Order: sequence, then C-alpha cells, then structure tokens
Amino acid sequence: MDQINKTSPEDNKREPKVVILIPCLNEEHSIAKVIQDFKARIPEAEVIVFDNGSTDRSVEIATTEGAKIYHEKRRGKGLVVQSMFQKVDADIYVMVDGDDTYPADRVRALIEPVRRDQADMVTGSRILEGESQFRWLNRLGNLFFQNLINFIFKSKLTDILSGYRCMNRKVVKRLPLFARGFDIEVELTVKALERRYRLAEIPVVLRSRPKGSFSKIRVVSDGIKILTMIFALMRDYKPFTTFGALGLLFMGTGLIPGIYAVIGFLETGLVERFPSAILSVGMILSGLLCITVGLILHTINRRFHEMEYLMGMDSRDSD
Repeated sequence: MDQINKTSPEDNKREPKVVILIPCLNEEHSIAKVIQDFKARIPEAEVIVFDNGSTDRSVEIATTEGAKIYHEKRRGKGLVVQSMFQKVDADIYVMVDGDDTYPADRVRALIEPVRRDQADMVTGSRILEGESQFRWLNRLGNLFFQNLINFIFKSKLTDILSGYRCMNRKVVKRLPLFARGFDIEVELTVKALERRYRLAEIPVVLRSRPKGSFSKIRVVSDGIKILTMIFALMRDYKPFTTFGALGLLFMGTGLIPGIYAVIGFLETGLVERFPSAILSVGMILSGLLCITVGLILHTINRRFHEMEYLMGMDSRDSD
C-alpha cells in the first residue's frame, strides 16, 4: 500500500502577509532611515510609502530605498490612511509615521499579539515609556483626550493619538473612517472601542525629530479638530450618553429659576417671577426632549449593530 502523508492544519497555514505603511509628507531628512530600519527589523514585510504630495526628495529617496510608492493627492493624514486601507491587501498592517520618531526595534513586539490572535489592534504607547520626547503641550493635550475617551468608553488606554499601530485585516477593512486630518488616530481608537475590538498597548520611546525635519501638526487647530471628532463620535456611537447628559444639564439649569418662582408663589400666592417660570418650564421640557431623542437614537443604533453583526455572520457562513 502507498503510504499516505498526513499533514496537520498547522502545516497548511501560510505565513501572514505583513505590510509597513508609512504616510509621508516632505520627510526627506528621515524617510530613508525609517525604511532601512524596518527592512532590517522585519525583512519579510513589504514597505509601502504613501506620499501626500511631497515637494522635496521624499519620493525619490523612498524609491531608491526599495519601498513601494503610492500617491494620495488629497492633503490630510486621515485621507492618506483611508487610501492605505482601501488599496493595500494584507493580513497584518503596521502603520508608522515617516519622521523617524518611532523605534523600528519594537515592531515585532507590536505585531506579535496580532499574529497570535490575542489582539485586533496594538498601539505603541509613548506614555508607558517615561523616556519619550514629548513637548509639554502635546503631552497635556494627549492626557486630556485620553481621560475623556477613557471616561466615556470605560477603557484604560494610555495613548490614543499614537501614530504607531499594528492592526489585523478585520480592523482595516471593516472600520468606516471619515477623518481627514490628524484626528484619524482618535477615530480609529474610538470606533475600535465601540465595536469591542481587542485593543492592546506596548511601550515605545518617542524620539525627537531629526535635524531639518518639522512637524505638520498645528496644535490649536488640530486640537479643535480632535475634540470635535470626539464629540461627533459620541453623538453617533453614544447617543444616549450624549443627549442624556445634555438633557440633564438643561433640566438642572431650568430648576434654578423654577425654584425661585415656586418660592415666590408660596410666599405671595402669585406668580411674580413669570418670565423665570416660563424659562424654567422651557429648559425642563428641552431637557426631557433631549433625553427622549437620546433614547430613540440609542435604540436605532443598537438595531443597526445587530443588523451589522448578522450580516457579518452571514458573510462568514458563505465563506
């Protein structure tokens, strides 16, 4: 009889395809080193540079270093990330900035939880590593946004704005992203939390930019965009929390003139503070309306999640 070779399921598993995605805008002083460092640390990965309209030698240098080049003419990091996720097919995606501030020697530690299916997204946390070179204003802003999101979503993340992340295909292909600028990291984090993906963090040291390189972040305007994004995501994904809190604020504010009107009525038997009484009733009714809207949107949102889950189950069954 011919001997039958038996192979285990493990033998049939192919190695996952890993890509290093580098958004790039005028990084000629650092892009070569970033590509070299990641190729040295993880040679099996494909390095892809997404140019966002650089006017310096970034594209030329990246091409010389052997990176694959894509071009995204629409200006904005969020649009670049959207383009990355749409155009690149892989199993494991590592996203890192092209300014050489994130260490390539941590890339395998970043990948490992995703490779082992222990996490869907792993973030390189600059906060967990005390030696990170943060500007005080950036650290303060990150702390504010971090605490706000942790409070809303009951999470324990330390760095929601990090540009160094590893994600599996499920996160990359299923998360709907709309951010255009540096608020993209917030959108990635919040939507992953809201969909209950498994998030993890590892400490990384944030380095200073190389000489001649400059940051594209505008602290005030980008900070406002990030805050606006957080509240927009709260409205969309936590409607009862958002509108409920607004409703309680209206009702609490409306009680103040209402109490004065009631006190006056008890003392004199007349509604002497008629405008205050009208204001109080209006504020309380507005508060009740906000809470009602929150409840309705919460119910609709829940039904959409159920439909999305069932559609996902159907697609997996058909596979």
